[in-house]
Amino acid sequence: MSQKIYLRKMTLMKIGARTFKTALAVFIAVYIPVAINLPELSVLSGLAVVASIQPSVKRSYITLRDRVLANMIGGLVAFLVASYLGTTPILIGLATLFLIAILHQLKLDGVIQLAAMVLIIVMIESDRSPLYTTLSRVAATTLGVIIAFIVNTYIWPPKYDRKLFQLTNDVSDDLMRYIRISLRKNSQFGLMTKDLESVGKDIRIMHLYFNYINEGHINPFKLSKNKYSVTRLLVVYRQFIKVTESALNLAKTLQRTENIYNNFDEEFRIQIRERIEILMSAHEQILQKWNGRVMPEEVNFMKHKMSFRKQFMERFYSEASMDAYLNGDYTDSNAVLKIMSNILDYEESLVHLNLLVSVYVKNHAEESKVIKENIDNGRDIDR
Repeated sequence: MSQKIYLRKMTLMKIGARTFKTALAVFIAVYIPVAINLPELSVLSGLAVVASIQPSVKRSYITLRDRVLANMIGGLVAFLVASYLGTTPILIGLATLFLIAILHQLKLDGVIQLAAMVLIIVMIESDRSPLYTTLSRVAATTLGVIIAFIVNTYIWPPKYDRKLFQLTNDVSDDLMRYIRISLRKNSQFGLMTKDLESVGKDIRIMHLYFNYINEGHINPFKLSKNKYSVTRLLVVYRQFIKVTESALNLAKTLQRTENIYNNFDEEFRIQIRERIEILMSAHEQILQKWNGRVMPEEVNFMKHKMSFRKQFMERFYSEASMDAYLNGDYTDSNAVLKIMSNILDYEESLVHLNLLVSVYVKNHAEESKVIKENIDNGRDIDR
């Protein structure tokens, strides 16, 4: 019975692409030494794979370059010390110290552990043949690093574009829901604080995905190799994040100033609520425009007419002046202006995003079509 429960839990476990690729790379790295009748090398090769699988293709390349160089240096240091001085424990410690100092000077701190592991293994096993031990151990480690690079590059390469857009969509939906709750005076302060903190963590993940994409070696949708197209794509993604941050700032401000907002007269609250609803509706449609469900020339209703904009801002200034006069300080007055500035910042960010998305969709029709197809075929791949 317990075995069935265990198997059921195993089937429910989520095995992502990165997990699968690591397992596949380990299998290949362990199998090759065994196949060529050198099973003693399989340990180092397998360990090198585990230490070399990276979250992006570019980082895999950097890891390949740095680890191969570091392994060669570690093997050379081990060979020289073992051949001319010996392999006593104190000499192994001194050799490790010397190796770390060299790698630190070469700015290879990230690969010190694997290089030191190679050095220690080579020196401990070099009693038989220092040269053979050095070459075989360095070759085994290099094999593992190369296998990790090949598997990570050519088998299910990272699709951070898709992950970034899906996370942007989810976070935007959450923020709009939280803003609507605040505008209708239905929020609980403690729960809302936790929710907004969670959104802040998601936005940090969005920045992480963007950095992976920005590294320049990720092309998950097989877009045009034109570097200007890729650059424009990155500009759009950056603005998506900026808009999400603006929405988060607005949600936080509405939460922190709920007492002030609730003291506005009903007409002014309705005016603010209607304005923010227009902006959120535009936000939703811009997201739909990006995946091809809204035409590029649509979503042009965000900007106030000049007369309405002037009236909107003058009402805020009037409320701020009244609060400062009645309360004798500027605390509430500043909060009123903060609400206004966050609404305007959200508006400005959306207007700019709408322009960027429209231009990109119009000028890069093929790439936009591929983006839509990839979003429709599978919104996320676990890494």
